[in-house]
Amino acid sequence: MNEYAVLVKLLTRTGTPIGASIEDMLDALGLPEDAGRHILFKKLSGLHSRLRPIGLYIKHNPVSGVFYLDTSDDFTIAQDSTVLPDRLAATLLIVITLAYQEGGWVSIDRVREFRKKALQGVMTDLRELQNLGYVEIEQDKKRVRLGIRVPFEIDYEAFFKDLAES
Repeated sequence: MNEYAVLVKLLTRTGTPIGASIEDMLDALGLPEDAGRHILFKKLSGLHSRLRPIGLYIKHNPVSGVFYLDTSDDFTIAQDSTVLPDRLAATLLIVITLAYQEGGWVSIDRVREFRKKALQGVMTDLRELQNLGYVEIEQDKKRVRLGIRVPFEIDYEAFFKDLAES
């Protein structure tokens, strides 16, 4: 099996999360931690160039810290056809922003503070978002983090760039 085949196998690995971390890829290719990153990223770049003509792209999931193989580069939803109701989208935006800033679990009180809603209203929104796979609520119901669906539906770089330009 050549190095590209090894990388494709890792990038398409199922489970939670889908894909492979840098450490997994370094181990599979037998590359050292320090100098191996440069070689790994050159190989990922080369693989990306070879896969792009057939509609496959290597993407990064910053929430789980993994790279994965995707089949679409440009997935946009029309402005008038929103997937989530506005109240859920607003709550999810707050969770995404706080999770991006704080890295991981976010206090539900902080979400409530930014949403300026009663705790029960925020919890209703978060439970609905959890049922849709957008967030995970901790068992003691004091913290929340992004669910497995978010990294695959939101391009963080474009999202924050668009947000900054608005």
